[in-house]
Amino acid sequence: MERMHPSHVKRKENLMNCITLEAFYNDPALRSRLFEAARRERSRAVRAGLVWLRERLRPRLRPTDWIARLG
Repeated sequence: MERMHPSHVKRKENLMNCITLEAFYNDPALRSRLFEAARRERSRAVRAGLVWLRERLRPRLRPTDWIARLG
């Protein structure tokens, strides 16, 4: 009877493609495009986080309700 390997052994390793990495270092246009795309993605993520935070910190009541509660 053949024993089964654990699931982590069956997974394929994702090896890095050396040609792609070499092109990244040798091609300044590719490098600048990738850095620009990364900058845009970071900006988008930070902007979405700030919008989420603003929505969480916004008071749930209208200003007139706050005045009424203060008396």
